[in-house]
Amino acid sequence: MTTTLLMASLIVSFLLILYSTTIVVASSESRCRRYKSIISFGDSIADTGNYLRLSNVKNLPQAAFLPYGESFFHPPSGRYSDGRLIIDFIVEFLGLPYVPPYFGSQNVSFNQGINFAVYGATALDRAFLVKQGIKSDFTNISLSVQLNTFKKILPNLCASSTRDCREMLGDSLILMGEIGGNDYNYPFFEGKSINEIKELVPLIIKAISSAIMDLIDLGGKTFLVPGNFPIGCSAAYLTLFQTATVEHDPFTGCIPWLNKFGELHNEQLKIELKQLQKLYPHVNIIYADYYNSLYWFFQEPAKYGFKNRPLAACCGVGGQYNFTIGKECGENGVSYCQNPSEYVNWDGYHLTEATYQKMAQGLLNGPYTTPAFDWSCLGSYDSVDKDDKLVVAPVFARKKKRKYGRIAENWKESWINLDVGNINRSSASVIPAPTLEIISIFPTSIIFLNPHFFLMAKASSILPPVVTRMAVSSSTSLGLPNVPYYFGSQNVSFDQGINFAVYGATALDRAFLVEKGIESDFTNVSLNVQLNIFKQILPNLCTSSSRDCREMLGDSLILMGEIGVNDYNYPFFEGKSINEIKELVPLVIKAISSAIVDLIDLWGNTFLVPGNFPLGCYPAYLTLFQTAEEEDYDPFTGCLRWLNEFGEHHNEQLKTELKRLQELYDHVNISYADYYNSLFRLYQEPVKYGFKNRPLAACCGIGGQYNFTINEECGHREVSYCQNPSEYVNWDGYHLTEATHQKMAQVLLNGPMQHLLSTGPALVLDQWIKSILSAVKIRGW
Repeated sequence: MTTTLLMASLIVSFLLILYSTTIVVASSESRCRRYKSIISFGDSIADTGNYLRLSNVKNLPQAAFLPYGESFFHPPSGRYSDGRLIIDFIVEFLGLPYVPPYFGSQNVSFNQGINFAVYGATALDRAFLVKQGIKSDFTNISLSVQLNTFKKILPNLCASSTRDCREMLGDSLILMGEIGGNDYNYPFFEGKSINEIKELVPLIIKAISSAIMDLIDLGGKTFLVPGNFPIGCSAAYLTLFQTATVEHDPFTGCIPWLNKFGELHNEQLKIELKQLQKLYPHVNIIYADYYNSLYWFFQEPAKYGFKNRPLAACCGVGGQYNFTIGKECGENGVSYCQNPSEYVNWDGYHLTEATYQKMAQGLLNGPYTTPAFDWSCLGSYDSVDKDDKLVVAPVFARKKKRKYGRIAENWKESWINLDVGNINRSSASVIPAPTLEIISIFPTSIIFLNPHFFLMAKASSILPPVVTRMAVSSSTSLGLPNVPYYFGSQNVSFDQGINFAVYGATALDRAFLVEKGIESDFTNVSLNVQLNIFKQILPNLCTSSSRDCREMLGDSLILMGEIGVNDYNYPFFEGKSINEIKELVPLVIKAISSAIVDLIDLWGNTFLVPGNFPLGCYPAYLTLFQTAEEEDYDPFTGCLRWLNEFGEHHNEQLKTELKRLQELYDHVNISYADYYNSLFRLYQEPVKYGFKNRPLAACCGIGGQYNFTINEECGHREVSYCQNPSEYVNWDGYHLTEATHQKMAQVLLNGPMQHLLSTGPALVLDQWIKSILSAVKIRGW
């Protein structure tokens, strides 16, 4: 585990974590382009007034009336929001004029941009949907109708310019939607079954793909193709499927099965886009992750300035979600909120300007376009504030009564944490262990209960905590003490911090695992053993200090892991079945939960509880379970799907248990750390982060597809390592390179972030993070 920056990413993970996962659609031509025009196809998400122009003046649509447009355009422009849409923020960013609606316009040109998107539009033709028993009465201007209209006017557009037609189209950013959402909306609201609606997915993907190919043939070079939304978080859907028995996500309140349907569409779309990119390597096909760029706002709305009731519509007339079918925004008697910028949802179906603005920031500056936009050749675009960094909402975090106030002055002296080399002290074997340096202003102590290797430095009254791997001697250059190993240490105290972690440790006791036929020969120092040792030495720790024991423990940050992965590693490598191993998950979760409860009883106040990793991306597992079955592998990362699904299964059960604990003990802070997604992004788009486009192979190994051979592992004789570890994600088959953790830290600091600890105002945390960069000193073995 020679990873100098693991702790830099870990400490950032105390406050921040990478959110959302995106998909790699590799482009062979990822170059900066100065777009001169926008051409848009789609539905109401991009409609800048087409449906209004097409409507009968005696029967105008809702978007023709206030409060639509009240936040920006005054009077309404035909946009289905209180103000601007994503397309508007994109053109502002590019310094282009707002794209006018095509229908009803007198003068159409590339210079202005052209928008064919129409409210209610579908990807599939209306006639086809009607044959399927699906009504779509809003409009018959489907994607193919929009595209054919563009083809018809293209000769006149080109004749009016001195530039070559293909050149003009090549210099345009082509927005392919969002389109397809209405193909699902209509049958859902007509009561069709989920299985009936799933049959439409490949047809919709094919319609989008065919349109892209047609536009490539015309000279199109850059396509932004959005995915579907998390419709299970939509006020309209939540109202439609509101029953006493429907299951809701415990963290967001969204309906999981509806969101999984949106994910199904998105996965199939991404697979198709990848195929198109291979067929047309000279173009850029960019996937826009509308799902995750929106979903985080439902997870932690207050962080983004929204009310802590993100599922309710701003404009509506009562009910749990302020939405009533048949009595919708724009109609008489329907009111709207005083401050739409505090709401995620606008009218039940559509989003507020504030939401679209934050989503646009994530697409233009953040990680929600794949491959990412390259703006390096474009100078400074200021329309979308690049300094207003998106902060991705945490999977699990909650502000509690405990307040840490002025962090830089109030964090105190020490940590109590886990393995800085206990395996060396407690066994005859010598396992090389990197060490850590911490420049700290965390609470009075930090308790690490996990199988990693850590050292501790005394608090600074100026700098916040930073954790990095380094040589043992590096802490002396700072004049700070290291946290000693617990095992074999002579003097243990809160001031120094305590480390119980042991290599190979499990959440479940060794005797229990042996009874299950699972051998764990590395150590018998399980989580329970570590906790009991801490309880035994606690009285002596307390008598050696003038402070109250509970106060000292209450001022500690207690790190509960990562723990549990070895409980799965051992049986996996011993050939146990997935069903046998799944039976361990609730037991592992219970062990973690019980340890937390015990520490709360001792007056522990703040807990950071990591989840599991994406095991299906590790060379050790990829080698062990290597198969010729292509469907077993994620087509974008090459990871084993079923193993990653197992990791997600553990994490979901852990989050559910943490939520239960948080409700039982509302005076403490219990925060979930999403290790899974913070790592998984690097496998999705390695080149973006400076790695070789072979992220699954280990740097240190001895051959094979993943450069990993069981029993011929890194550190053995004859096992070599790569010349440049910084180009590799994986180090030795089980662990990661220094460069991986460095890139993870950069993404956490410069991209979307998750606050895991509710320790004070965001501004204070931002200053803390900046000081981390200036304070950290990286050294390694």
